[in-house]
Amino acid sequence: MREPKLIGGMNDNILPILQAMKSAASNADRALILLTCPVRIMIRYRPFLEQRCIEHHFRAGSEYLTCFYAAMNQTRRNGELVNVALDQARQRLLLLTQNDGGGA
Repeated sequence: MREPKLIGGMNDNILPILQAMKSAASNADRALILLTCPVRIMIRYRPFLEQRCIEHHFRAGSEYLTCFYAAMNQTRRNGELVNVALDQARQRLLLLTQNDGGGA
């Protein structure tokens, strides 16, 4: 997979949050990055984020991304984003960040 060419002034030409995802040492680190990543970056660099989860066998991250992208494409009720699967996937990532990783 081709690495993204991004503007941002870094020597390796990649956004800091994507570089952090690429070099994260644990699933807890990857979970925190996914939970804090701006929505615009998540949408624009979807293949990059998905590939990092696959490469690191980070199933909880892959599940979160699947739910996130599905939620972004669903019809909203009264302007709200209501998605039980996304809420559950988010809770799983939050647990990983609190428990420092685990094997998920």
